Amino acid sequence: MSTNHYKKEIDNIVNYAKKNNISEEQVNEIFNECFYLLETKSSSRLQFILKFIKWLTIISFLLITSGFVLYNHPKTHNILLRNVQNLIYPGLRIFRKFAVPVITVYPSLTEWYDEWCLLENPYFEVSDMDCWPCNSVNSVQDLTGYNVTSTFNTGIPFTRIEKTETVDIKELYKTYVKYQDVFRKDAALVSSNKLNYRTMDDVMQSRLDLYPFSNGSTHIEWRIIRMEPGRKLRELFPKLPGIPDWWNPSMEKYIFIDEPKSDSYSLPNPECANVIIQCTSGERLIELNPSPECTRNCQKLKVLLTSHQSLWYNWWYWRPISTPSNTTAITVMYLTSFC
Repeated sequence: MSTNHYKKEIDNIVNYAKKNNISEEQVNEIFNECFYLLETKSSSRLQFILKFIKWLTIISFLLITSGFVLYNHPKTHNILLRNVQNLIYPGLRIFRKFAVPVITVYPSLTEWYDEWCLLENPYFEVSDMDCWPCNSVNSVQDLTGYNVTSTFNTGIPFTRIEKTETVDIKELYKTYVKYQDVFRKDAALVSSNKLNYRTMDDVMQSRLDLYPFSNGSTHIEWRIIRMEPGRKLRELFPKLPGIPDWWNPSMEKYIFIDEPKSDSYSLPNPECANVIIQCTSGERLIELNPSPECTRNCQKLKVLLTSHQSLWYNWWYWRPISTPSNTTAITVMYLTSFC
């Protein structure tokens, strides 16, 4: 507002006061009250800004100090890195119980949960990592019927025979058609070594069981990171018996579809370290390579993962590679993780 305009408005108020028999003292009192209110409002805002800056400085100082101490204390640093993901989900269990009903009513809120912009650092390693959980492992044991206890060494990989239904491309197709609106909205994209497949619509319209490639080497990876499509997939992949109650499931899930001669590929490291991969049809040879930090302490393992069989492992110690096996069937595998 310009000075001339301000003076004009003041004159209008004064003239209005004279016409309505309002004394000059009353007019001055009104102006003083207005100026007081403006000063109080400005002062309160300034105090709020100063307090905010003060607390922001204190919190930043504490975070920087804590980070410096943790980084320069190797034992604490390693313990934190190994266990931070196992602490996140239990700590958020109460929040999750409140969030699930809300997201059920407003499923679009899960659009805020998306990690496509994040890239894994291939050069990340934990310095001086303790590899004792895997240094005595010589083979992958079959622990069918065994329930994981709180004292179980999660560095030991094992397999189980699961009493689950066969899930092949035909069954995937039925579920996809049934909930195609949900999948198209929240889980549309796939990655593949074939340019023909870029979305799940492509996969279902050109099904490998009906239109196989001549060389039989197609690999398709479908990543699901939102709640609504994940819930629909539970009809095909229900929770396995033997999963501990204190293991909290990650929202991130993967489905792999491989033709018999599909090339080898590394399985992803999901959000949580405790991983279960189920073979629901076909078979693949899984090579369990020790993590880079444990290559000197632990040895490479192999296991043939067949239909109705699951492999349990911890990616802090093992980095699996899926390789082709001697089969003529198309393989479907489902991977999920727990914290």
